[in-house]
Amino acid sequence: FTVGPLRKLKEESSEFVLKEIVSMDGPFADSTLMPFLPGMSDAGQCSEWEAGIPIDLDKIRDKDEDYWDVFKGTPKAFISIAKAQSIWSNRFGNYTSVRFDQDQFGEKDFLERFKTLNPADLGFFITDVKARGQYAAQNGVDFSQLFFGLSFFLLVAAILLSALLFLFSLENRISQAGTLATLGFKSKQIKNIYLAEGIMVSFAGSLAGILLGVFYTKVVFIFLNGLWNDIIRTNTLEIKVLPFTLLLGFLISMFISFGVILYSVKKKLKQQVVDIQKRTYKASKSWILSFKLIIASVLVIITIAIMIGQFALNESQNPGYFFLSGTLMLIALLIFADYFIKSVKPVNISGFTFSSISIKNIRRNRSRSLSIIILFAIGTFMVISTGSNRSDVVSGTSDISSGSGGFQFYAETTIPVLSDLNNPEIRNKEGLSMNYNIIQFRKMEGDDASCLNLNRISNPAILGVEPEMLNKRFSFVSKTEGLEPENPWMALENDSKSGVIPAIADQTVIQWGLGKKVGDTLYYRNELGDTISLVLVGGLAPSIFQGYIIISNGQFLKNYPSDSGSEVFLIDTPEDMKKMVADELNLAFRDYGWEQQETGSRLAEFYSITNTYLAIFLALGALALILGTFGLAILLARTIIERKSEIALLSAIGYKQSSIFYLLFKEYIVLLTCGILIGFITAILATLPSLLSANTDVSFKTILLITGFILINGMLWISLLTWLSLKGKKPAQAIKSE
Repeated sequence: FTVGPLRKLKEESSEFVLKEIVSMDGPFADSTLMPFLPGMSDAGQCSEWEAGIPIDLDKIRDKDEDYWDVFKGTPKAFISIAKAQSIWSNRFGNYTSVRFDQDQFGEKDFLERFKTLNPADLGFFITDVKARGQYAAQNGVDFSQLFFGLSFFLLVAAILLSALLFLFSLENRISQAGTLATLGFKSKQIKNIYLAEGIMVSFAGSLAGILLGVFYTKVVFIFLNGLWNDIIRTNTLEIKVLPFTLLLGFLISMFISFGVILYSVKKKLKQQVVDIQKRTYKASKSWILSFKLIIASVLVIITIAIMIGQFALNESQNPGYFFLSGTLMLIALLIFADYFIKSVKPVNISGFTFSSISIKNIRRNRSRSLSIIILFAIGTFMVISTGSNRSDVVSGTSDISSGSGGFQFYAETTIPVLSDLNNPEIRNKEGLSMNYNIIQFRKMEGDDASCLNLNRISNPAILGVEPEMLNKRFSFVSKTEGLEPENPWMALENDSKSGVIPAIADQTVIQWGLGKKVGDTLYYRNELGDTISLVLVGGLAPSIFQGYIIISNGQFLKNYPSDSGSEVFLIDTPEDMKKMVADELNLAFRDYGWEQQETGSRLAEFYSITNTYLAIFLALGALALILGTFGLAILLARTIIERKSEIALLSAIGYKQSSIFYLLFKEYIVLLTCGILIGFITAILATLPSLLSANTDVSFKTILLITGFILINGMLWISLLTWLSLKGKKPAQAIKSE
């Protein structure tokens, strides 16, 4: 019998020619040549053998029993060691015993020969658990980069709003600059005065921001320890405020604030004060607009190329590339909007219509108009792009390309199952009567590399499987060259000449848990004490394998031969039989420590982390919208003040307040709609894989509702603020001041 996986025995035969017959004395009559085998060596008769392998006891003859009574397990035949190894060696080793001739190899020789024996050669290893734990904790997954990346747009909105506020302040005080210039102050001195004021304001604002930041962090930790417990898996998360962190945050805030103020002052006071008071501005150079147009066109081309590459050249799409595409398109469309505002002309420039006046007003203060578009484009982009990535993992579990692979149950055992559970005889023996398929995995214990563990992992648990059993199941988001498009799993069978072992893992495990990418190598130590190399040849879309590295059964048994059975199982059963199959398996393997869960539940547990982060980013998107609304309110209020003479003139020549309200409302609703539309289009591009996936719980209709809500919110604020600003205005007083 040759030993195969899952205790499968294959019967083979060999032929020998009898060369000589020896007498039963001397070294040939040594009964200790047979190692002690429980159930055989201590058996009183041959018919009582319990060998653990199939033996036809009916073929035992009387003379065999007589031989056993006298000689027990003394060998009846001797063959060459080379032939014995060729037919009987297996993954457990090549020998059953080793003998030493005491006369030629004494105790002293024995000790001399084996005193340098490495314990690792016998499978004995010493691991510094404390050091590994400290390394994992100190090198945990750094989500600060992810938070910064998704908060980048919020930071941009905040900086933009700060610049607008300071610019409006300068506009309101431009007469002071004229007075100072008249008194003899130089332009540089006037700029320094404004800069000094700005630094003092920045100092006070940054100091307040540090205090509010600590308070905000404490609030977030309360949510993490309570409502968002899924993201940290503990109730003991504590905040530790470091003075250096506070100082660094304060200095960065001051640096950004000073940069914004310096830019605003230089932008506003780059002309002579007299020209500014007269509101005569130099037109932008034509080459600047052309350069911006070229940049926007290049960004659009890059976006289209990325999307074509993802759909045409890849079997599955990488969400990161689509988010990059959406970001690039967002920048391009904002540049196009700036170009359009600068170059568009009213349809009837000589006519005195509301449309022509609105277009003139939009063009007159291009930075103000573009700011409104940017603020709402960013807010809309963040809300939709984060909300659309929330996943509903339960509805798509029946799809073989989903994260469940089309399997209904995932199970693990404490005690390995030694038999092939798809074998009819074994199923009958174990009491499995219904028809369903079970895929069995061998397991080598390792660190938890799933998203439930935020520490940095170096050696995740390994699973061994027959690759053909996973044919066309699950989806790949990244692959190395050479993987078969039809069945990438067969890459696990490739036997590299360099000795590396092909391996597949979840892309989230590769990127976040291991800090690596497809094509990188992991190093393990096998049972023989040798270092083995596992090269990551493919990354799966989020799946039930999160936390594991998958290799072929052949490579697994070659390096971990003492593994005695399967500990991980995937069960594929018809939907209408789920309850009965679950009950049958729980009953049949109750003594094995069988722990079973639906694949949808397992995926939901993993996705709870992602969805919690998305909830946080969705809140950041809402904050961006609040900033946008706040900026709109400031812009609108400032515009009413700035245009009081224009509004007064319209009132004086007979325009009703409702008509003036309509004029302002129309102007700002155009800017609002433009900003929301840009954010909507780019967010759709950024989240296209999620929208096309069956595992998302956000539909296109939901996105339209979110966009509609943002639009209605902006319209309400425009209406309210415009009405409050116009209410009680006296045109005569406004005209007198001119």
